[in-house]
Amino acid sequence: MPAKQILFVPAQDRVSAAEANTPDECALRTKRRGRPCLIAEPERRELLIEAAENIFIELGYSATSMDDIARHAGMSKKTLYRLFETKESLFAAVIAARRASLNATMESHDCPDIKTAGDVLRRYLGAIARFVLAPRQAALYRLVIAESQRAPELAHAFYCAGPNKARTPLSDWLALQNQRGTLHVPDPPNAASMLFSMVIGDLQMRLLIGEIRATDDNAIDHRVECAIELFLRGALPRTDKKSAGQERG
Repeated sequence: MPAKQILFVPAQDRVSAAEANTPDECALRTKRRGRPCLIAEPERRELLIEAAENIFIELGYSATSMDDIARHAGMSKKTLYRLFETKESLFAAVIAARRASLNATMESHDCPDIKTAGDVLRRYLGAIARFVLAPRQAALYRLVIAESQRAPELAHAFYCAGPNKARTPLSDWLALQNQRGTLHVPDPPNAASMLFSMVIGDLQMRLLIGEIRATDDNAIDHRVECAIELFLRGALPRTDKKSAGQERG
């Protein structure tokens, strides 16, 4: 009777029984057999980000492990760590993916007058406000606030990948209008921050502390209109005549 053959599998190629049946590992085995891979890498990344967002919100950042995320996504830890080296980098990717879903651009660079500038601001700030005040985004804000003392790197990643980058297009646009003389905005980054605060600040605070459960379009539109009217009055171009009059007064 022939001796039973024993196959040696290198340690780096071994997977647990649980991992062996995940879509990720099935795809890898299929690939080894010379067939097309079932899950492309961009899709794997999207699945991991989606799983991470769900688990972060459900369990909290500190209580969530990379094992939890891999299991929720149906992938191996090996694949997870290949795409995201740390939990912090994965959380930053969650925030970046959220921001990427924001359909808001400063679409008009040519603003010959205050009215046109107001229209551009109205569209952009309205889209930003609806994004920030959406329930899912509010849940991420609550997560960051709750975890900021235990995990300061979380707050840093959130701020850099979220609010800070979201203000950049507005800041750049204000700088351009100031350069062209359409608006008087000598400090665009600070002006962009104040505009965001005027539109979003109070509504977001009330939403985060539970004073209101949701914000409706009418409340957002009203806030946007008030903020733009106030801002544009202060951003009117300064003329020599007006400046001289102000100095005499």
